[in-house]
Amino acid sequence: MEEDRQNLKGGKDKLEYYRGIETGTLEPRLKLVKEESNLKTLTYYYPEKDIIKYTEDEVRKFSLDSYGESIPYVDGELTIFNNYLFDFWGYFLNAEGLALFGHLKRFAYGNKDWCFPNFELISLKMDKSRPTVHNYMDILERYGFAYKFGVWNRSREGVEESPIFKVRKKVPLLSKKLIYGDPDIVIPDDAPAHIRKALKKEKEGLPKRLQQEHEKYVKRMINNNETVKLEKDLDFEKIYLQWQQYGELIKASSKKKSRLASEVLVEKEMDKDELALLEFIKEYISNKISKPSYDTWFSNILLKKENKDISILTPNEFAKDWLEERYVEMFETALKEYECQFNSIKFEVLQ
Repeated sequence: MEEDRQNLKGGKDKLEYYRGIETGTLEPRLKLVKEESNLKTLTYYYPEKDIIKYTEDEVRKFSLDSYGESIPYVDGELTIFNNYLFDFWGYFLNAEGLALFGHLKRFAYGNKDWCFPNFELISLKMDKSRPTVHNYMDILERYGFAYKFGVWNRSREGVEESPIFKVRKKVPLLSKKLIYGDPDIVIPDDAPAHIRKALKKEKEGLPKRLQQEHEKYVKRMINNNETVKLEKDLDFEKIYLQWQQYGELIKASSKKKSRLASEVLVEKEMDKDELALLEFIKEYISNKISKPSYDTWFSNILLKKENKDISILTPNEFAKDWLEERYVEMFETALKEYECQFNSIKFEVLQ
């Protein structure tokens, strides 16, 4: 029965999976900061992201091993790596990328091609900071070794859980462009340092000595009657874009309301009465729901009061719909507890 089916994490809760896609705009988020005895608002700007939401069936079907030509070997119960991974992919993944792939792969045992390990522990085991480990995750995604899906738990008020990682089970052969380089690659000045480094290597290809060793490896495979087909190019960014058609797009904001990052200049200030009211509401709600739910849906809300109309401002359309559908009564009760006179409550996306 569908109700008895386990989710990818082995439980019975209904999970939804998603990927964030930066829109090229920034969204302002206001945070209450206490300075001495006064509360003030500070504005922070975060990259705005659209969301591509996937069903569990789609995540199960997605397989990185479907792309590229793999060497003829499939892992069993042990975490085993073919020498090809170290001899040739190591140049592009670096030692840290190989280590991260190993940590992910050890949890994708047997026939599983997914896992959900603790990234904090992985960072400690690698003796690397979390941002550094996430940079190497970018590299693994770039070359199709792992792919991350965010997770919402619909059975627990939509709280965000630890992500799911789809992991490649077979080691792919390098494409011809990775082996011999691609002089047409343009390296953007504003790309992150770890991506610029990867692009530089892709532009130049393997060092000559490794190119020669790779040619020897291919000859040995052919002599052993193995079929060898080197792809000309394998662009996983395009593959991931094509995969988005199987998900549901949730826009961060409508195009009319979107602004370029350079245009996000105006802060939305709240007066002292609004600050005090918001602080009361948030404290009231934090005592009524779980901390993960509070952090997910209420930590970034703001409030405006005009005459007797209350506006709750949310960072995105998704949060607006979630609060509007599930928490109106809780807001009304909090306002009554505060003895606030109001005619209406409406929810809006912060502009």
